Amino acid sequence: MKKLGAVILAAGKGTRLRPYTEELPKSLFELSSGVTLLGFIIDQLNSAGIEDIVVATRPEHVKDFKERFKGKIKLAAVEGEEFGNLHTLNEALKGVKADKILVAMSDHIFELEMLRRLLNSKSEKPVVLCLGKNPPWIKLREGLKVKPKGESVDKVGKEIPPYGGIDTGLFLLSREAIEIVRKTEEEIGPTAKISDMVNRAAKRNEAGYVDVTGRLWMDVDTPEDVVEARKLYWSILRRDLVKPTDGPISKYLNRPISTRISLALHRRGLNVKPNHVSLISFLVGLASAALFLFNFFPLAGLVAHISSVLDGVDGELARLGGGGTRFGEFLDTILDRFADVAIIASLGVSSLLHLNQGLAAIALTALAAFGTVMVSYVSKLSPPSVDQQRLRGGFPWATRDCRLFSVTVGGLLSAPLIPLIFCALSPAIFSMKAIMLHGREGAKAKMRAIEPPKPTVKPSEKRLKRTLTGEVRRNLIEIISNGVKLLIWLAISRLFMYALRGYAAIEVWGIRMGIESMVGVGNFIAIVYFGYKILMSIKFFADLASEHFVRKLRITGAAYARITMNSLYLAAVALAWFAVSLLLECFPKLWALRAPVGIGFLAIFVLILYDLVKAFYRSLKGPWEAFIDKVSRSISKRLAGG
Repeated sequence: MKKLGAVILAAGKGTRLRPYTEELPKSLFELSSGVTLLGFIIDQLNSAGIEDIVVATRPEHVKDFKERFKGKIKLAAVEGEEFGNLHTLNEALKGVKADKILVAMSDHIFELEMLRRLLNSKSEKPVVLCLGKNPPWIKLREGLKVKPKGESVDKVGKEIPPYGGIDTGLFLLSREAIEIVRKTEEEIGPTAKISDMVNRAAKRNEAGYVDVTGRLWMDVDTPEDVVEARKLYWSILRRDLVKPTDGPISKYLNRPISTRISLALHRRGLNVKPNHVSLISFLVGLASAALFLFNFFPLAGLVAHISSVLDGVDGELARLGGGGTRFGEFLDTILDRFADVAIIASLGVSSLLHLNQGLAAIALTALAAFGTVMVSYVSKLSPPSVDQQRLRGGFPWATRDCRLFSVTVGGLLSAPLIPLIFCALSPAIFSMKAIMLHGREGAKAKMRAIEPPKPTVKPSEKRLKRTLTGEVRRNLIEIISNGVKLLIWLAISRLFMYALRGYAAIEVWGIRMGIESMVGVGNFIAIVYFGYKILMSIKFFADLASEHFVRKLRITGAAYARITMNSLYLAAVALAWFAVSLLLECFPKLWALRAPVGIGFLAIFVLILYDLVKAFYRSLKGPWEAFIDKVSRSISKRLAGG
């Protein structure tokens, strides 16, 4: 197993934060009471399993850092006045013996998932960076832009167009990268930057990236940044409380509530222990079981969901407090299983007493009670080769959050058989999935990767241009021909309808259809078929124009793709809405569906439009404000001159 180490660069002067940095280094600014920038980064590295940490700083800060982080870090003093961050990195690497070295900036805060993605990267390149593909415009303006090329980095720079996005300040280096760092500094001198090292590696196809788009992070350079970082800190903490192995109900329904409860308790300093919450969650689960027994189904279902939400709070409080205890984990597991079996038993008894389900209820209750224990047992028993996130995160959704949600649904619908069937079947499928994953991972380990044939041969530039010209021609013909075909079809169908109006209706699969209805169905199929082909060809031209717009508007390729795809989705929804409306007009008996179908399409249209506006605001706010300022100055100048 490769040994992990980390380097944190903390040798900057923090000139943009003066006078605050005249007495206190920027890395010791607090995000919350007692939590410094550097302390938070160290905690994030520890949470990712990295204990061997070297902090590179100026000699005058060594004593203060030693006192604050005694035993947690090693220190490397960087002498001199004018030097770049690559020189700082080079000095720090001398004290690192690890096989893989994570490099972090002392003024960048980030959520834990970014570290996980970087450390789990399958890239074998010596230098791997974290790439944010859709940052807000302010970060895009100031950040280090990255131009990706496949899974590699082509080049980076402050002034290049934002082809792929920006670097987020986290790097993973192999031992081979140390030589790249050393040679880059030798070539450029002590003022060399990490971006110079990345460009050197990129030229040799030795730089890769992992996509961390959507993850929370920011760098702290100004007083305004400090204020913003102190707000973002709590959002990052809340994100970090979500576990990768969470089921869908926990992730999307429970965590948004439980994490807010946990952070509220933590911020107010209330003396609520994780074990107290485990006990409360257990008692609420028993209350749900009792309510099912007394036939209060809807209330019992809601109480079961409250128990499910509280079940996340105990673990969250433990992590916020610096980690849980073995006893706490043991207690939580035992109480959860007792509560699960109590709820399943009460559902079975209710089915017998109130719904007279008989033998089916007894069999389902036994299987469901067994299943609630099996999921936890199989998860603990699965070997390290089985990815727990893959096992627990998807189908058959057998985790506790999903099982309790089925109880909630069954209670609200007064149908106890729903959770009994779900809790009986999903754990069985879950166990089969674990067996299959175990066998598949074992087979993968025995397989030898097939190397690509050598040498690597690429088509000539002339051939590529010829191929591109052919694709442009083909898609242009597709747009024109399909547009003409659709117009001809609609014209002929209209003439056909007028010519045969009044003829007897025919029956198709038991459905009586007149001429108008048949023409309507034909028009619906034609609009969907030809419309889809036209939109796909438009997408081709939108993709082809991406580099031009990325350069012109200075937005990332991901932002451009999001804007163009949402625009195409809007066109597709409008087209489908039009086609369905024509179809419903041809079937008078379906007239009642017109309003709900219209509302449904309108809701989809509004949601896509909202996402499009948000993408415009996020990516084009800067250029838009610059344009407005330019127009305002021009008008003011003309008025003043007049």
